[in-house]
Amino acid sequence: MTMTRRPRVAAIGLDDAQVASIEPLCGDLRPAESVSEYLQRYNWTETDAVVMSNPYRAFVDSSVNVMVIGPAIFNWTDPYDESIVSSRQYAVTNARNTERELAVSPDCPDLYRSLAADLSKQLAQATESPAVVETSRQCKTALIETTSGHPVALRLILPALSSAVDGEVSRPIALLLPEIPNLAAWFRAFLCDVHESDPARVPQTPPSLSEPSEWYTPQEMVLASRISEIDSEVECLNHRRDQLQAELADEGEKAGQGPRRALWTDGDELNAKARDLLTCLGFQVRDMDSELEEGTQKREDLRLTLQDIPGWEAIVEVKGYAKGTRTNDSRQIRVYRERYIREEGRSPALTMWLCNPFREMDPSSRPTPGQDLNDAADIVGAVFVLASDLYKQWALVAAGSLDADAVIQSLVKAEPGLWSPLVPSSNI
Repeated sequence: MTMTRRPRVAAIGLDDAQVASIEPLCGDLRPAESVSEYLQRYNWTETDAVVMSNPYRAFVDSSVNVMVIGPAIFNWTDPYDESIVSSRQYAVTNARNTERELAVSPDCPDLYRSLAADLSKQLAQATESPAVVETSRQCKTALIETTSGHPVALRLILPALSSAVDGEVSRPIALLLPEIPNLAAWFRAFLCDVHESDPARVPQTPPSLSEPSEWYTPQEMVLASRISEIDSEVECLNHRRDQLQAELADEGEKAGQGPRRALWTDGDELNAKARDLLTCLGFQVRDMDSELEEGTQKREDLRLTLQDIPGWEAIVEVKGYAKGTRTNDSRQIRVYRERYIREEGRSPALTMWLCNPFREMDPSSRPTPGQDLNDAADIVGAVFVLASDLYKQWALVAAGSLDADAVIQSLVKAEPGLWSPLVPSSNI
């Protein structure tokens, strides 16, 4: 799972310079032209704070901390507790104000007092009187107000969240401001405020330096250098991983047309893949169909011999099925076995019924053979081998996790019925 970088900030309607100014303060900055554009890519439940410029009839979830700058018509919909009924709340700037003399409110939090004092001086020098903020919310504190006490900059406390941190209720906040020249300074103060009131959204105090690396101590330089080295190593590892992933995909395509075809095919192609797998394990394999003369009776598909065991010979009948194995095919196995006995004067050392049932299904999801197949194979003296098991044994031998001689011996010594493939002592 990827690590969440906090705070996750929606920057809506900001220009490039404004976005750049607050970027060092954000864990994950997400610029967007409008609320609707933002919500096409993100969700309020995974948004810690919103910075909006000049919003017009914008709706923001009341669980999200929001800072609004400039003229605004702004709305929230608050749910009532234990009810499906909701209450619409609003905030709007009123440009009809004519009072020009401004002051920092006596209730202004210390966190904003210095910024509010500078802003009130700048607004008082403007040619136009400032707009005031009107809101339906009751939990509000003016930062800057006119002579009659109308707020020009306002802090609101939004409904408490159901979750809590260290037993304390988290309360999102909203900051409604006029146009400001120093967005980064106000935004940093806003994040400090959120850190205190809604610590789940802003777990750490925002950095006090816009360019921290210019003011590093020697120990910070060492740590930053190590982080840079790790970032470089991670980048190299990711690049190498991408290369290996591409190579794995290529090998997967080759295997799908090569030995792994034994998992999906039937008929002559399954015979050929089975012959290849058995040969790789160490058997000497004869294709009996290729030796069949015109007008003679069909024999089993394959015969196996072993160089190290003179006189040892096995017959193999290969079958593929779209559905389950047809147990009455055991009669065909019996015919081939009895014919071998008549012609050779002895029983084959091994009679293998090699099957690929449910070949159109994912091999990991195929049903396992039941007692009926065990009994059918036992009756005719055959060892029932799944093509998927044979493929796995070949793959484990090729990877060095199983000994080929051990696999051969498990087949040589197998009793009639279902064959149990070997299990490696440790996973590859």
